[in-house]
Amino acid sequence: MIRRIVSRAICWVESPSNRRGPTLLALLFAVLIFSAAHPSALAAQEGTGIRGSVSAVESRAAIEGARVSVTRPERTAISDDKGRFELRGLPPGTYDVVATAVGREPLHRTVTVAAKQTESVDFALRQGSLMLSAVVVSATSAPTEARHVSATVNVLTPAQVRQSPARETQDMLREIPGVELPRTSSQVSRTEEEVAIRGVGEGRTVVLLDGIPLTDAWGEWTDWNRAPKSSLDHVEVVEGGGSNLYGNGALGGVISFFSRPISPGSYSLTADGGSRDYRHGYGSVGLPLAGAFSASLSGDYGEGGGYRLIASPGAGPVDSISSVITRNASVRIDYAPSPKLSAFVSDHLFGDNRNLGTALSRESRTDGALNAGVNYGDALGGTLVARGWVRDMRENQYQTTISAAGTVVRGAEHLTSWLHTPSYDRGVGLSWNKSDMLGFKSIGVGGDYRYISGFVDEQDYANTAVNAPTTRLQYGGNQTMSGLYAGGVVSPVSALLIDIGARVDAWQNGDGFTVDASGTTHYPNATRSAFSPRLGLTYQLASSLSAHAAAYHAFRAPILAQLYRRSVTSSTITSPNPALKPETATGYEVGADWQPAYWIQMKGTLYRANYHDFNGFVTTSPAGVTPTTRQRENVQSTRSLGGEGFVEIKPIDRITIVGSLSYDDARITDLGPVRSSATTFVGARVTQTPYQKATVRASYDSRSLGEWTVVGRYEGNATLSSGLTLPQFTVIDANITRRLLNGINGFVAIENIFDRVYDVNLAGTAAAPLVSVGIPRTLRAGVDVARF
Repeated sequence: MIRRIVSRAICWVESPSNRRGPTLLALLFAVLIFSAAHPSALAAQEGTGIRGSVSAVESRAAIEGARVSVTRPERTAISDDKGRFELRGLPPGTYDVVATAVGREPLHRTVTVAAKQTESVDFALRQGSLMLSAVVVSATSAPTEARHVSATVNVLTPAQVRQSPARETQDMLREIPGVELPRTSSQVSRTEEEVAIRGVGEGRTVVLLDGIPLTDAWGEWTDWNRAPKSSLDHVEVVEGGGSNLYGNGALGGVISFFSRPISPGSYSLTADGGSRDYRHGYGSVGLPLAGAFSASLSGDYGEGGGYRLIASPGAGPVDSISSVITRNASVRIDYAPSPKLSAFVSDHLFGDNRNLGTALSRESRTDGALNAGVNYGDALGGTLVARGWVRDMRENQYQTTISAAGTVVRGAEHLTSWLHTPSYDRGVGLSWNKSDMLGFKSIGVGGDYRYISGFVDEQDYANTAVNAPTTRLQYGGNQTMSGLYAGGVVSPVSALLIDIGARVDAWQNGDGFTVDASGTTHYPNATRSAFSPRLGLTYQLASSLSAHAAAYHAFRAPILAQLYRRSVTSSTITSPNPALKPETATGYEVGADWQPAYWIQMKGTLYRANYHDFNGFVTTSPAGVTPTTRQRENVQSTRSLGGEGFVEIKPIDRITIVGSLSYDDARITDLGPVRSSATTFVGARVTQTPYQKATVRASYDSRSLGEWTVVGRYEGNATLSSGLTLPQFTVIDANITRRLLNGINGFVAIENIFDRVYDVNLAGTAAAPLVSVGIPRTLRAGVDVARF
């Protein structure tokens, strides 16, 4: 019943003829306002909980913004300006409560909560790591302090997420130099966005939302707006191969988004607007139900803020202001009878409609996901975690060609194809973790199963004034994947941690087909397997200095879009290749972390990764024959050699400055039978990978003036597949947040303060380039209302 109501509301909002706004979000806000006006609606479970304060050991001063949490059921609180926090809606039992804060050592306290009682506990945190103070779960199979992890891990903390000047999730990630994204913001680009880490892109990085794949089933593109920034608690980025835990696709690394827990009695509301008619709203509310059951609702809606992508003088009459409308709605039911057991079921609906800057270039995407999970904390002395998901996606694309109309440049636009792509994703994962077993500090085993399928229904059009329909194609297939992994951390001596893990995967590509004018073609099934080991070391050389090293092997199975894509144009015919092999990576890294004083810390990593059997297009027709026929084959190898460094200083308590720099020399090392050209040859730079990226973030926190954050981003030259070079650029963003009343904050954010014009894409020729530009200066202002 709940899903039917939400689905109808989403469909109502998505209707092109309906421009009255996000009804579902308005309904959510009405529930929130009613609940705030009737405190008894939110108070049913408040009699059982944990409250207290967080302070500094040396000064006893209150720590504002500390994160206090328990795992089962998932509850999180942020300490206020007096260091106070409260965790509500907890069933009776004993809890491991963790408090973390930037520049402080994490502290665990065991607290027993009686029925209808609120227990008090205070945390006094010692000075610790400025950059590695978080507890992370993405790098190992269990929660681990970041400073004990041998992989390169970067975390955007809840405070950094909240203070980021970026509008959207994708743009927020640009602050991490190791993450390589297309320069175009997700607000004006196509729905299918890609991400790269360490010079390896095109879906070769695992992206998760609360442990469940965020990428789509057909092309492994990432819908960043499906994880709206307003809903996020924190982000973990693990660089380097992670197939030993995550299996397929983790050649470059893993990006994990974690939603902000919505506990009974909590609510949050954000409303903001800004330049170029930008409007956005987010709301969430947690409601107690009966007994151990509770519910949470959340919704996010955004539109506007677009701009003309093509810079003058290349722009023409066909170029217009881009536009995007995004919608998210989620309903979740939680069951938490004790600290040992919690379970949930949730329904997430997502919609995205966008105009890409011309009248005919449009895309839309809808996405519905039903997720469920169980956490059991007393399974053979360890913790058992189960997750399952069912996800259905639909995408429509209108692809066009721009041409001159007489003497008018970019004066005509013709539709070249319409593509409808339904895809499906079903999966389940199971893991078990235990501390202090068989000589291991921690040990974990697990497995998962995933079935994905999809197809494309494509109608092509003649690129003429008549623009009549020509070829009609359908193609698709499915993929079944399963894997088992095991790993653990052992400490033979107190200063040394060794983490070792391995995973075995097997998959089958099946039911591939193509339907065209010649009839229906079925392709044979193919079965493959992969083995992914990893070994890591962390050694504490001194109290302020540690070193780490790791070696790994990772893989990526060919995706459906590569296995079964069929394309026919007047110049090129692309044939499917269901016999594609997996792509592989072998990588090594070494790094160090040094904190000579409590107010300064430095860390860095050097790495080398060799990638083999990348699939690329190989021409199969004789030279001079038109149309050219081509097919994907496993032919290309590349090498990524580089490093990154970070420094963070805290000259006084309320000022923090973080600087980071990455260098990535990613080059082609083998092309196989592919003919070299002016742009593709052995030694050529891997496209879209900048040599250098750098970020500086400066933050100032004042009780009277608020939180001030300035972020400067530099990106070096990058080569495009056309051989053209995107020049370097620098932009500066800022955010100011100030408390207006208790629980109410106002904020102002400015992206690209100095309105720097920078290139995000180049077409045409070097003599007459067609330039697409990045987001211009964008001002946003709004209000946050929250009760944790």
